Amino acid sequence: MSAILAVESLSKAFGGLMAVTDVSFEVREGEIFGLIGPNGAGKTTLFNMLTGLAKPTAGTVHFLGQDISGKAPAAIALMGLARTFQNIRLFGGMSVLDNVRVPRHALDGASLWGGVFGSASSRRREREALAQARALVELVGLGGRMDTPAASLPYGDRRRLEIARALALSPKVLLLDEPAAGMNHAEKQDLSRFIRDIRDRFGLTVLLIEHNVPMVMGLCRSVAVLNFGQLIAKGEPEAVQADPAVIEAYLGVAADA
Repeated sequence: MSAILAVESLSKAFGGLMAVTDVSFEVREGEIFGLIGPNGAGKTTLFNMLTGLAKPTAGTVHFLGQDISGKAPAAIALMGLARTFQNIRLFGGMSVLDNVRVPRHALDGASLWGGVFGSASSRRREREALAQARALVELVGLGGRMDTPAASLPYGDRRRLEIARALALSPKVLLLDEPAAGMNHAEKQDLSRFIRDIRDRFGLTVLLIEHNVPMVMGLCRSVAVLNFGQLIAKGEPEAVQADPAVIEAYLGVAADA
C-alpha cells in the first residue's frame, strides 16, 4: 500500500522548548495507525501540525502527495484530513443533528445567492446534506437523539457524535485524538469494533492517539511511539511493544532491570 500521509523531519518549538523534534513516519492508505507515548510526549502537538492548528518549526507534511505544511485548518479539512479532539469540541447548544449537518455546508457548493433565493439546486443540496447527516447520526447510534442538545449527551455519546461530525467532511484520513478517554473496558472494545467498521465502510485511513496501549496493539497495524517529543520506536505492534526504549518510557526502568 502507498503512503497517503508522510511526516518528514517534523519539529515544533515553543520559545526555547522543543515539543516535537525531527519526527518522521508514513501512514499507508487503508491502515489504522497508532501514535502512543506518555503524557507530555508531544502527540497532540503533532496532530495540531498535521491539521494546521500549529505551524511546524521545521519539516514537512505531505498528504496525497501535496505539501500541506502550514496550510489553514479549513483548507486541510476540505482536502480530506479530518480530526476529533482530546477535549471534545462540539456546538453544545446545537442539536445532535445540527452538529453533524454544519460541516456538510463546508462541502456544499451552493452559492450565497442560491441560498438566499432558494434555488432548486440549493434546495436539493440541502436535502442531500440533511439525509447524509441523519445517516451518520444513525451510524454512531444516536438516531433516537437527533434533536437533543449536544451538551446534554453522556460523555461516550459526545465522543461518538464528534466522530460523526468528522465523518461529515467525507475524509480520506480520520485523526482521532484519544477517542477512548473516559471509557470503561466494554466501551473501549465497542469503540475498537466501531473504528474498524467505519474504516471498512468508508474506505478510510485512520490515525489515532490513544493512551490505552492494549487497545492500540489490538487495533493498529502500525504503531509509532513518542517520548519527550522524539520518535523512539515505530513498526508492527509486537515489535514496538517489546522495544526496550518503549518499555523504559512507560515503566521508567530499563528493560533488563
